[in-house]
Amino acid sequence: MSILAAEKAQHARWLKLTEENRLYDMMEAQTARQIAMLRDLLAELQKTEDPDRARHLLGQVIIIGTYIKRRSNLIFVGEQRGAISVQELRLCLNESSENISIYGADCKTVIKGEGRLTVGQATQVYDLFEAVVEAEMESLRALLISIEVGKWVEIALCVSGAEPLCGLRTRFPDLEWEQDEDGLQYVTRKLERSRGV
Repeated sequence: MSILAAEKAQHARWLKLTEENRLYDMMEAQTARQIAMLRDLLAELQKTEDPDRARHLLGQVIIIGTYIKRRSNLIFVGEQRGAISVQELRLCLNESSENISIYGADCKTVIKGEGRLTVGQATQVYDLFEAVVEAEMESLRALLISIEVGKWVEIALCVSGAEPLCGLRTRFPDLEWEQDEDGLQYVTRKLERSRGV
């Protein structure tokens, strides 16, 4: 191998490592809050001697860990493909919903529509879902998330839990929130669908 070929190969490896580091840094930055939550939950789990509390904490670890894994995957897939398929978002929400159900709350995901979303749209949907779950973690009884992908990306969550979710409007300014007389909360958000995705 010539010196020039070796230098090219070394430069290519350096570029690949630089890109991988950029992606990992982005993933870590965008899930930093959940990583901190995970550390706190694991520390509490190590200290507890109550088996019921340990099971409860382990369920929370699984829910937060799933979010970190799936959210990072959205970043990775989005960087590779330039967009996120509705099917990929469906997989994220289905896995999270299954783990929430195992945790003990009824959880269902319904997604209508196909096609592709921008990385920003897909992550906004998943981040809203996770924000609701995190806010209600201790008291969540039931959660239905319905997403319709058409001209708009319409997100609707129906939540049975003790924590008021109206505070999420500070993080998601265009969020709409209502609570009915039975205490069910309705969280809706509408995102404009980008063209050319």
